[in-house]
Parts: sequence; C-alpha cells; structure tokens
Amino acid sequence: MSAKRSRGLPIAAHLALLVALVFATAFAVTLTIILALPPRPPDVMRSDQIVSDFVTGYRAAAETGRAPRSTRMRWAVRTGPPPVASLSAAAPVKAEIAQRLNLPPDKVALTGDFVRRDTLVFRVQRGHAEHIRQMEVHVATHITREKTAGAPDAPTPPAPPSPPVVVGAPPEPPVVFAPAPPNVTLLSGFTLAAELPNGRWLVMRQGRNDEEWGWILRAALIVGATLLALTALALWFARRLARPIQTFAAAVQAVGVDPKSGAVAEEGPRELRNAAGAVNAMAARLRALVADRTQTLATVAHDMRTPLMRLRLAAERSPPDQRERIAKEIAEMEALIASFIAFARDDPTSEKRVRLDLVALLQSVADDQAEAGRDVRLSSAESRLVIVGQPLGLKRLFTNLIDNAVKYGARADVALRRDGAEAVIDILDGGPGVPAGKREEVFKPFVRLHEHHGDGVSGAGLGLTAARSIARAHGGDVTIEETQQGGLVRVRLPIEEPIPAAR
Repeated sequence: MSAKRSRGLPIAAHLALLVALVFATAFAVTLTIILALPPRPPDVMRSDQIVSDFVTGYRAAAETGRAPRSTRMRWAVRTGPPPVASLSAAAPVKAEIAQRLNLPPDKVALTGDFVRRDTLVFRVQRGHAEHIRQMEVHVATHITREKTAGAPDAPTPPAPPSPPVVVGAPPEPPVVFAPAPPNVTLLSGFTLAAELPNGRWLVMRQGRNDEEWGWILRAALIVGATLLALTALALWFARRLARPIQTFAAAVQAVGVDPKSGAVAEEGPRELRNAAGAVNAMAARLRALVADRTQTLATVAHDMRTPLMRLRLAAERSPPDQRERIAKEIAEMEALIASFIAFARDDPTSEKRVRLDLVALLQSVADDQAEAGRDVRLSSAESRLVIVGQPLGLKRLFTNLIDNAVKYGARADVALRRDGAEAVIDILDGGPGVPAGKREEVFKPFVRLHEHHGDGVSGAGLGLTAARSIARAHGGDVTIEETQQGGLVRVRLPIEEPIPAAR
C-alpha cells in the first residue's frame, strides 16, 4: 500500500504547474501582440490633414456661426484668440491656412508639439503607390547620409527607378505602412485658431485618435480571449484537483456512518493518497474494536444466565415470605441481561444495508404494537419514503422508542414527514416528559430517570442509548424536543436521493 500511496504529485506541484502555465501563456500572448499586431498608431497628425480639416470646418462655421461637430477634432468658437506661443516651425502651416482662407497671417494661431518625420509610419491606402515610392527614396537617402557622415565628397546615390506600368498588372496591396512625405509636418497636441468674418475666433484642438483606439481594442480582445481561456483552464484544473478531495470526503463520511463500507480509494495528489491510507487503517481498527466489544458484551451476558438459573432454583426452595421478593429481583436481573444482549445485537456493522420504505416499516411496528394491545397510532404526510438502512436495526430503534413512550406515557402518537433531504419521525407520549437539563443525559448507558415503574420492573437504561446508536449509524440522530404536554422524541434519517438518469 505504501508503494501505491507514494505515486502522484503533491498539491504544491500541481499548483506550481498551473502558475508556470499561466506565466508561459502570458509571455506567449505578449509576444503575439508584439509580433502579430501592426505598430501602435502614433498620437500625431499630418499637417496636410490638419489644414484640410480646419479649412472645411472654418467654412462651415463662417456660414452657420456655430462650431462644427466632429470626433476627430474638438471645436469651439471664442471671443478672442487662444493664448499660443509663437513657433518658427508653425510658420509654413499658418501661411498655408491663411492663403487658403484669404486671411492675414496674424489672424491665424497655431501651437503644438512638432515631431520628427522619420520616427513614425502611417497607414497608406490603395492607390498611393507614388507616395510609397517617394518614401523609399527618402528612407534610402536618409540611411546613406548616416553611413557616409564625415565623408562630404561621397556622391549621393541615385534614386531607385520608378516601377514600370504594366497593363493588366495585379492590384496593389490594400494597406501598407510608410513614413510621412518629406514636405509634411507632424503635430501632436496642437491648437489651431483663425478669426471668423464676425470677429470671433474658431478654435480647433486635436480630438480622439480612432486608429489608436482600434489598436487598443484589438489588443484588448487578444488579452480578453486569453483571460477567458486561462479561466476555463483554471476551472478545469480546479475541478480535476477537487474531484479526488470530494471523493475522499464522501468516502470518509461513509466510513463514519458504516465502518464496514468500502475502503477509501487511494488516488489523487500524494497528500490525499496518504490520508486515504490512514483512514482505511483507522476504519480497520474501528471494525476490530467494535467487534471485540460486541463479542465481549454478548459473552458476559450469556454467561450470567447460568448463575441466574441456579438462583431461581434456590428461590423455589426458600421460605414463602422471601420467595416473592427473590423472584422479583431475579426477574429484574434477567431483564437487565436481556437488555445487554439486545444492545450487543444492535451492532450497526452486523447487518447489511438495503433500500427500504420507511412508511411501510413504521406501519409494521405500529401494527405489532396494536396487536399487543397498546395505544399506538401512526400518521404520515408521505405515501412512500425510501431510505438505505438496516431493516432489523431500524425496527429495533422504533420499537425501543415506542416501548418507552407507552411505558412512561401510556400511548404513542407516531408522525412521519419529510424535511428537505431528511425523514423526520416524531413520537409523542402522554407522560411527564424529560426535564430540559437531562435531555442529553438520558442517552447515556444505564441512565434511568424513573427507577421503578408500576409493574415493579425497571429498565436497564439502554433503550435510548441503542436507539441513538442505530440512528447515528444511519447518518441521522435521535433527540428529545420541547413540547407543551407529554414527551416528544424526534428521529431524523437521511433520505436516499434519486440517481439522475444517464444522458
């Protein structure tokens, strides 16, 4: 068993594998974003696009007197020009705007951050092959100048020839990336303003970068899909790791109810295998201990019958005035020995468990009591309640409780109902009941609240003890509850849940 138990990784190793897998997946996703996605669009705009947008918006504002609406730009109409710093790099753009709007240069204001053209690339659409060719020339010239720095006599390399136009040639690629043209200025965080014909100023600021948001959305989709995949993997891993734990818990609970149940499967991580082996060894020792106790008690009770027989024979030869008292003591001792034998016979591990109808079993006990002339009545809110248990043991359980109810309360009203996953059996009598402070004490062996009864014979104090032992062996319990009149004993037993049909 020890060799079998040693196989399997510990729980810490399983968790380490999961963490390593998560880190490897995160690295792979990061590498995918870097290699698969195009460069993140820069938060800059070309000056030719800025001029075109401003001219269009200016003409619309001159006609309506209101600022245009756009998501790319933020527009506003002010009473005066915005405070902007005068930058020499902005002069060409201001001059172009003033020329296109027929305004003096001092009626145009521009400020912002000017970016180097050769550090960024832009998306170029179909039909801009000439733009791409110019960029190739520009990049080749720039790289050659860097290589020949310090050699002023180096000749400038000729520009690559233009590609020949071929009739019927395949279409150009739909999307490519290239730097901005040499004569285009790049701006970021700019503010552009011009005076309107009514004397107010139209102000345009850089708005939302839709391409940048698109790039962020694609990256977020990749990360989100990865998180969903990792979540599914973690759930699968957790269920795989928890399944042996659940099986182990159910098997341990079964051993607690029935020590003769099957052995706990030694599977799963190494810690669970070791624990299952320990539980199996403990269950074996418990079975041996219970068997030894039961056998010892039954043997002692049986051996005591021989001296009792000799005492009965001696009582018959005793004087008449002592014969009745001796016979009474002998009868009480015989009842006590019979209780010992019955208690030993109620071993929860000695009878096979089967599926049985609790309603039918209680009806059988009630009928037996009624045939004996006792006032016992049964009421059930269910027509059928199936449990798994020992028929003889459960019959002794209810017989003991009903005997106590009739003995000390003259009658027994038995009521059966269902409460969730449990069957609840209430046995109500008409006696004085049990004081609240002694409701647990009466379940101890040999504890008797009423030492003598009207018939002159008292019990051994094992009836409630045996009843609770049988109930707990079935996963239930026996308790004494509060009631307005009489005594109320409540039995709870688990109901067998229906097995779902296979799909």
